[in-house]
Amino acid sequence: MMKCRLCKSNKELKDSHIISEAFYSSLYDTKHRALPVHLEKNKLELIQKGLRERLLCACCELKISKWENILKKDLVDIGNLESKFLKIKRINKGFIKVEKIRYKEFKLAVLSILWRMSVSSNDYFKSYSLGPYEEKIRVILESEMVPGEKQYPISVTRYELEDKFSSEILLGFPSGKVDNYFTVQKFMIWGHCFMIFVNDRKFPSININVFLRESGDLYIDIRSLLELGEPNSVLSRLLDEDVHTMFKEKMNWKN
Repeated sequence: MMKCRLCKSNKELKDSHIISEAFYSSLYDTKHRALPVHLEKNKLELIQKGLRERLLCACCELKISKWENILKKDLVDIGNLESKFLKIKRINKGFIKVEKIRYKEFKLAVLSILWRMSVSSNDYFKSYSLGPYEEKIRVILESEMVPGEKQYPISVTRYELEDKFSSEILLGFPSGKVDNYFTVQKFMIWGHCFMIFVNDRKFPSININVFLRESGDLYIDIRSLLELGEPNSVLSRLLDEDVHTMFKEKMNWKN
């Protein structure tokens, strides 16, 4: 018996995914293998399930999985630009407007991923340290009291290559600063980059419509995937010789 990192109860812990298995599905080859790539980790290791750690009890895993299932469904629909539930409209080459997002589940799912990255001991997530906000977000997730749109605001960017979207991208990023005050954490799942302003008191001097709204509205910025290929970026690591060799010789991709 060990203490669950979310509810703090002494229970049998599951081998919890830091990022849900659902977001790895498009990354696997024909042998159900994926290759995690980290900017500062040289050793390459194939995995057959997403990165996991004994963190959560069964009850807390079930709670989080309900939010993640909704997030995954919404991201698939947004990626396809069509949905039976969401209202999705590509305004122009630079923006997509999404309406009817289930704000509570969507936001809690995103915050839960960020929180698990912070509490994880895996080297792949060492840049995701939330400091005092780790406990604050834990309380939010345990109580399911979703914060307002001006607390931990979330923006989403969609990356395309020659106007084509691909879900086969899962990346981590170093933390950053905005206005020398706001700590910003980013990660990319299912081809969408989530930017979270880690603050529950002060709101940045940015138009609020850039962020997920409590109304369920979300404007998604569209950018070129080439922007991520700058030197010292995670995506540039994919061009290194050892990564290229591993993909070519060890992975079996579907035609």
